[in-house]
Amino acid sequence: MNRDDIVIALQQQLGQGKTPAELLRFLTLDQKIEDQIELMQLFCDAFDTNLGSVTAIGGWWYESPREMNDKDVNAYIQPVLDDYLAAQ
Repeated sequence: MNRDDIVIALQQQLGQGKTPAELLRFLTLDQKIEDQIELMQLFCDAFDTNLGSVTAIGGWWYESPREMNDKDVNAYIQPVLDDYLAAQ
């Protein structure tokens, strides 16, 4: 998938009710993107936000929790995604 297709897929999956952790798993497992900055930038591009709003992604990883588990990253990132959805 190219970058534009990934951004569209993220937006569609959010519209289907996927959580931030589920979206991150799509990026890391399905799209094989492992760079934390790239993950944050894709969220910024897809959800019209800034890096400061999604820095919690840097503390999350799918294999084993770093500083944040799924519940934690969802708590930090979901309000940003809710704002995006409300603006649509």
